[in-house]
Amino acid sequence: MLNKHRLWRTAILAALMVSGNLAFAQRESAIQPPVESSQTANQQQYGRRFFLQLRSVFGRFRDADLQRVFESAQPIQCSELINEKGEWRTVAFFNERRELGDWYRSNFDEVKTDLSVYSFKGVCRGEHGPVQLTTKFPVTESADAYEHGKIPLDQVEVNVNAPVSAFYDPRSQAYTWDLPYLFLIKQQEDGGRIYSLQPPTLVGRAKYATDVVDHWECKSVSDAAVTYQFLICRSTTVPRDHGMREQSGQPAFGASAYLILSDGREASSSVKLSFGDDSGKTIEDASVPATVESEPPAAWEKPESDEKIVDLVRNEFRIRFAAEAWNSKVGSAQVLSAQHMTSLESSDATPGADYCIWLPGSAVRTLLSEAPDNGVVFALNVHDQDSQSSTSMTFEFNTRTGTHLGSLKCVFPHATSATSVAFNRWTSTVGSLLTFEIRP
Repeated sequence: MLNKHRLWRTAILAALMVSGNLAFAQRESAIQPPVESSQTANQQQYGRRFFLQLRSVFGRFRDADLQRVFESAQPIQCSELINEKGEWRTVAFFNERRELGDWYRSNFDEVKTDLSVYSFKGVCRGEHGPVQLTTKFPVTESADAYEHGKIPLDQVEVNVNAPVSAFYDPRSQAYTWDLPYLFLIKQQEDGGRIYSLQPPTLVGRAKYATDVVDHWECKSVSDAAVTYQFLICRSTTVPRDHGMREQSGQPAFGASAYLILSDGREASSSVKLSFGDDSGKTIEDASVPATVESEPPAAWEKPESDEKIVDLVRNEFRIRFAAEAWNSKVGSAQVLSAQHMTSLESSDATPGADYCIWLPGSAVRTLLSEAPDNGVVFALNVHDQDSQSSTSMTFEFNTRTGTHLGSLKCVFPHATSATSVAFNRWTSTVGSLLTFEIRP
């Protein structure tokens, strides 16, 4: 994931620039290890519904005219930028040059390993007052060491830049800022230069480039179906000298990219009520209560058809047996294929087709109760295709005291990896005989 982040940063900062003559006072902060929030708090921010909405936003923008999408986006208010910790991360990327690729985060682990952070701070003076932005980016050599398994994630060095000011531009209705923290990575033969916001090395304290800045413009992604906070941002490599910037005109095609940032939190709204004494009282209508412990457990729900099983099991999940169909069969080995069930001895599943084998343990009738999940612990083990066996997923059913109730091994002969198996592929195998549910 760190390599993916570096890839897009390098791509959008590749531009042909003419060096300016202005001196620039280098301001380098100490290289510091990342300070992470607790995993529990982050998971509450980046819940399953977040990734469903992000996927929807990504799908709508992927083939759209990104310039038009950006221009039609809505302004974001100051209070929304600095909401809670005010920490925003990149959750999707699009380049003007489509061959350079696009991507979006699909699960919490991908967010957790992204150490690049945009932190907004300040006191809002009006709906669009100026704020301070502090940026953090991992050091490339340290990130490489993590990718190769040489160090754990919490030992990756992160460069913390000095804050810059972010201002609201009434003409574009976007918050804008310049990041003067680019590093020259490569000088190309054709005169082009490749820049990155990630310091290449810790040793020697690499120096910032003095001729260019990374110019950002950000607006809010608004949609009736979107309840989380998303920013659509245009990032462009431009000359540091404003006179040269005006002379150069429009940036070269491919020098700009569009990114989706998010703080992972659901948006909140406020309503101002006016009373007879002209006093104003504000009632906050937060989508997510501040005290999570006071929330009743979310209702179980069916996943979306194209969600991947390995992503779904990162949430709390359960598998329910159709009591009528399993009443006399749950205590013996069964084969499920093409939404039908037969005993292991008489199975006639089509060769090469997906199938699941149920292997019962003890006290197995517990699984037929109306609320089996109350006393059952569910787990999943996966195996990717190799020269000896096909891709498979094995669901384990145990009581909370450790008694093994049984296992369900699902085999997908034509899948090269378990990560590619979607929920609808599993349901096409087991049909209504089993019900897979998760808590959102």
